[in-house]
Amino acid sequence: MFWSKLFAKNSKKESPKENKKTVTRKTESKESSINEGAIKEVEVPLSFLKKLQPICLLADLDLKAVKVLIQEFDMGQVVYEQGEPLAYVAYVVEGEVYCENKVGAHYEVVARTFKALYPLSNSPENLFTAIAKTAAKVIYLPKELLLESSSKQKGNNIEQQGVAEKLQNSSFGRELLGALKASALEVPSLPDVAIRLRVAVQKEIGAAEAVTIVKLDQGIAAKLVQVVNSPLYRGVNPLTSCDAAVNRLGLISTRNLVTSFSMRSMFKSKNKQLSKRLHEAWLQSIRVSSLCHALAVLTHKVDPEEALLAGLTHNIGLLPIISLADQQKNISLDDVDECSKLAQAFIGQYVLNDWGFADEISEIPYLLGNWFYESGKEFGLIDIVILAKYHSFLGSKQISMLPALHDLPAFQKLGDQSLTPDLSLQILHDAQQQISESMALFEV
Repeated sequence: MFWSKLFAKNSKKESPKENKKTVTRKTESKESSINEGAIKEVEVPLSFLKKLQPICLLADLDLKAVKVLIQEFDMGQVVYEQGEPLAYVAYVVEGEVYCENKVGAHYEVVARTFKALYPLSNSPENLFTAIAKTAAKVIYLPKELLLESSSKQKGNNIEQQGVAEKLQNSSFGRELLGALKASALEVPSLPDVAIRLRVAVQKEIGAAEAVTIVKLDQGIAAKLVQVVNSPLYRGVNPLTSCDAAVNRLGLISTRNLVTSFSMRSMFKSKNKQLSKRLHEAWLQSIRVSSLCHALAVLTHKVDPEEALLAGLTHNIGLLPIISLADQQKNISLDDVDECSKLAQAFIGQYVLNDWGFADEISEIPYLLGNWFYESGKEFGLIDIVILAKYHSFLGSKQISMLPALHDLPAFQKLGDQSLTPDLSLQILHDAQQQISESMALFEV
């Protein structure tokens, strides 16, 4: 096996004091024992390090300089125990590791699966006890690499991140890259009513002036009345006028909702196949934004309407890509899909900056690709969108491709470490009426 051959050579003994407790602790089983000095330094191919999340965001030179340690475990031995401080970032490279906490929550990490590309633990202290379910090998990397990866991601440079090189692999990719470099990529414009209201709110207008602007689009005015009478905002008495709706919502919420409703008209294409892609992206945006709103209400840490808008914009980078594809003849849908995966996040930030959105929202499309993104000590919009996107996959086949919920920095800031995927599903079930109603408001 690849790892067996790799670890059999070019390794030397290493026993760092700060890690000794974590990786040499014995279980109570008589059969389980671990050799002192079993930690060794090992050379790991750069190609493998570039697969590990999220350190793959680091530059090749930085990854080559990383000192990697390895530990071998027999079946039943403890890798680390709940409550112990996390000294290193661990990845399972051989065998299976079973993780369980004191309240019975558990999960498994199996080498050579997608889940094994995520850290085995990513908390200030280990929230689970990890036990080798089979003979296993675990590698350790410096904990600082996780913070460095978040810092690295803040530099939205399509060249440095290697995306430009990958776009060169297809004709459409080269066309897209050329448009980006020439600043010729077509950025969609927000509908007039959304632009006017955003500018007006910055000038501290009153509710009456806001109502006048909203009524320029009767469809959006009707949506505002609909939303204040929905489970999201329903008061004691139902409202029937746009004036009353704006007064109940307030200017900021009205602005955010008008912007959100305005975005639906932009998800269109002349090509049936591309139009289908946009429709799928819009539905996914609605679900994530609905979850953003529901989680914001549950956590009381982020403004719900701002969270809803932030979630709705996370796919916005797809619009210029589809617009460019619409202009091509005999376009390959596979090429468009591949280029979208590569460049959508970069372009999304570009679009939102062009629209004049605050950095807190405009950075979201780009930062959202890193489950382990560390935004700082305070829980913010990027954290709520990360959690909403994570929750949007719960109960689906994609759950096998997710890291453990408790390892997400966004989750750790909630201060509720009892939240598990099962409990998250229950919370989503309880909020389903709210979510369904929110999704219905944005559907065609």
